[in-house]
Amino acid sequence: MRDTNENQVIEETLEMMKPKIKKSLKNTRTQERNDLEQEIKLKVVDAVKSKKIVPINFLEFIEEVNK
Repeated sequence: MRDTNENQVIEETLEMMKPKIKKSLKNTRTQERNDLEQEIKLKVVDAVKSKKIVPINFLEFIEEVNK
């Protein structure tokens, strides 16, 4: 069950970051874009798995900001 939740978080995080990743890749030579995109996605997956990126809802975000 935990793996399913973690996989879902990874998928959601990658989907949320997809526009930023694509925009950033425009600054890279065409020949290198696919490799760099894979590397960025791997870094995101590693960050989620190591809990450097954790999902929070809007109310939790507001509480963190107001601390």
